[in-house]
Amino acid sequence: MIRARRLELIVLFYIVPLLLIGVRHTFAVLVIPALLISSAICLYCLLRDPAFDRLVLTRLDNLRPHLLFIAIPFLLFGTALTFLTAQYMPELFTSFPRTKPLLWVVVMGLYPLLAALPQELLFRVFFFQRYKDLFASRTSLIFFNGLSFGLFHLFYANWYAPLLTLAGGWIFAYRYSLTRSLPIVALEHALWGNLLFTIGLGWYFYSGSISS
Repeated sequence: MIRARRLELIVLFYIVPLLLIGVRHTFAVLVIPALLISSAICLYCLLRDPAFDRLVLTRLDNLRPHLLFIAIPFLLFGTALTFLTAQYMPELFTSFPRTKPLLWVVVMGLYPLLAALPQELLFRVFFFQRYKDLFASRTSLIFFNGLSFGLFHLFYANWYAPLLTLAGGWIFAYRYSLTRSLPIVALEHALWGNLLFTIGLGWYFYSGSISS
């Protein structure tokens, strides 16, 4: 059982993202549908698992103690990222809200629901529930969870997406390990995602950026 689950983990979260690189041009338009379908399948599996705590899906009672620890790194590192983007990528800086303000507003509203939430269901809730027993410690679980999150973003064929999501994956995995709350970790993910799209780095997470 353990060996089968370990093989499943390696295939789904480490081999599949590498295989997707080879079909990225064909698969590009299917990113969101594939994410939604995958997260729906994961939700179905979670709800069928008698050991799964369903409160994870709605828990918000422990939000207040974590708000400060979400806000501080977001303000500090978010400000630094904004400054670096403005300094070294002036052509991208705030280009999205400046050139397509209506679309930007739509993305700000839909990204939390169509991207952040399903990704956290898949990469944090499902990953932690199904594979936590394969890891010797919480640290190793967080490390390999963040690594898998970064690997999936190699799909975008640039170095910014996997490096930023590797760091983000570790942040979100750590937050989830403390809160066991999908809404809280999805909120933190949404804050960072909306920031990236606002300051201009969202281009590197857009299927249209995929090059040969």
